[in-house]
Amino acid sequence: MSKPRFVFSCLFLLLLSMLFLSGCSLKLPKLFPKPVPISGLPAEALFIDKDAIYNRTLILIQSAQKSIYVEQAQFDDPRLVQLLLTKSRAGIDVRILLDQWQKVNRATLDQLKSQNVSIQYYPAQKGQINHTKYLIVDQKTAMIYGPAWTLDGLLAHDLAVELSGKSAWKAATLFSKDWEFTTTFPLTVPTTSPLPDDKIVLATNANVKKQLTEQISASTKSICIETSEITDLDIIQALIDVAEKGRDVRLILDRAVTIKTPVTIEKLTSKGIIIRYFPDKMPLGMHLALFDNSSFLLSSSDWTHISFVYNHEFSITVPSPLASAKLGDLFKQDWGKSTK
Repeated sequence: MSKPRFVFSCLFLLLLSMLFLSGCSLKLPKLFPKPVPISGLPAEALFIDKDAIYNRTLILIQSAQKSIYVEQAQFDDPRLVQLLLTKSRAGIDVRILLDQWQKVNRATLDQLKSQNVSIQYYPAQKGQINHTKYLIVDQKTAMIYGPAWTLDGLLAHDLAVELSGKSAWKAATLFSKDWEFTTTFPLTVPTTSPLPDDKIVLATNANVKKQLTEQISASTKSICIETSEITDLDIIQALIDVAEKGRDVRLILDRAVTIKTPVTIEKLTSKGIIIRYFPDKMPLGMHLALFDNSSFLLSSSDWTHISFVYNHEFSITVPSPLASAKLGDLFKQDWGKSTK
């Protein structure tokens, strides 16, 4: 037997012996690790601040041929109200869910319901606030919003993301569940979709926190965050853990947190996390995390224990280098005009 074959045979026998002695519990290294999913979401699918977000919303609603699904925390924009009323009169299936605890929603609900538009409050029981904010057109295009559909909400520095792949159909499926939960009447949404798989993860409620924590822990280089407030203890600890491993962690927050949660700010900065505060000239609306400049997460509200545990929340996790590069540029601009 040649020497290479002899060595290989010895190694093989040694491996079998180790497996036998370990009760076949020995974990071998993965020779072919699972590939990291990449989304093709383009930078053009990102809409930043009022004019871009509002104009694209108008175009999407006007383009509807079959159905329009809306779920909003707050909604009183008069032009959007009239446009949805016009589409409903034209035979488009318009369905709207609003949070029942926001006073601005009362006039909107009364006006549209009086015109036979299918609009309801979510949820059907007390105690839960609905912060979900999205639009779904024809079950194949969706817009995920940071801002609510109000005059004040659209004035904030915020972000909306347009989905046109399988994630848009998944959003329609989630809306259907919310609609059935509220009204007991299911919608007709196919169980499968021919749309391309865009590798975008949708999450609701406690799974929003799970997605955020996992993405923080998996980061290898940097984490850039823009959100008004962070108080959830698990998220805070996850950020501290990666900062202690040498990751570059930067936060842009609302300056009000220096008064509301000074202990949290001190805890984060003491671990090398750099914090700046968004200028007061414009409210900071977005809840955005950018990981390694290659993927991002957009959620519907502040990262607090109440939001994750009690409220009805929504997020998307997008592993798109193209879209993330645009958000990286946005973060640099916002970082430059934010102050210590």
